[in-house]
Amino acid sequence: MIDERRQDDLRQYVRLLLALGEEDFDGIVQNGTEYLDDAPGAEAPARRLAEEEFAGYLADQRTWPEVLESDRLLRAFRDLDLAGIVARVDFTCCQSCGVCEIGDEVPDDEHHAYRGYVFCHRQDMHGAVHGDGLYLSYGVFTDAPVQVPGGSAAIGEEVAAALRRHGLQVDWGGDPGKRIGVPLTWRRRRFGRFAVWPGGPAPAAAPGPGGLSVSYCDHRRGHHEDRPVPVSLAEARTVLHALTPWENNFAVFEGRSGEVVQMRWKKGRRLWLESPDPAARCSRGRHVTPDEADDLVTALAREDRVALDRLGEVETVPWG
Repeated sequence: MIDERRQDDLRQYVRLLLALGEEDFDGIVQNGTEYLDDAPGAEAPARRLAEEEFAGYLADQRTWPEVLESDRLLRAFRDLDLAGIVARVDFTCCQSCGVCEIGDEVPDDEHHAYRGYVFCHRQDMHGAVHGDGLYLSYGVFTDAPVQVPGGSAAIGEEVAAALRRHGLQVDWGGDPGKRIGVPLTWRRRRFGRFAVWPGGPAPAAAPGPGGLSVSYCDHRRGHHEDRPVPVSLAEARTVLHALTPWENNFAVFEGRSGEVVQMRWKKGRRLWLESPDPAARCSRGRHVTPDEADDLVTALAREDRVALDRLGEVETVPWG
């Protein structure tokens, strides 16, 4: 028998896992059971609470605005990655582990391209999920070939500027000895297998108006949807901006009439976007910024067309 206090703790833990969006229903039940130290009978309350919280979370999700504070943070972090600052969300368990391990996020042959880092860890996420804001750790890579003038303070300024550019408030006075505060509530949209739970509605078979189908793989995070799943435009954008900029991470977006926009991160943090033309046995595309990719995904959802014309000149790549 699990006492009331322990059940309350479990409920808060389930809410954290829901908002992080990293586990499907079975994964949350398993984690909840382990949270109760695998005590006899622990799976039953973990499953019951997961069902209750899934229902509430997905009902609330339907009321969310198109762009969340979490989305803004992910977009700012992608900008920072492209600028040579490794940016990661929910990275390791604590600050000490994060600082020790963040260098592993730089590909072996690209150390010359990165100057510093920023991340928030799992303990930070606890507060952010409950609306208490997020705190970011940042700094320079001391073994970088070229050191940053101004050191950690300069990295902090770049991080703060990127956050503000994407519409987030920043609580930081420039002191490199203090972490950067971002007043926000963290939450992630759940879709596909991450939105399926016993007793819930059956997954949609096709995208609704203004929606898409998506498949993707983020090798670095171990996330994937191998078969296309229907998503809203907001969910599609989250897939795009959450995709870690590591070589061969990819996403494929399909419109209602079958038109496709697909993208893949290449070596050197270059994002290649293309649209296949089966009749001509070729693909047309070019390297783009995440914002340009966002623009084409938006056009595919809203206009059901591949708007390569917005990119200017594109390349034709024959198949085979």
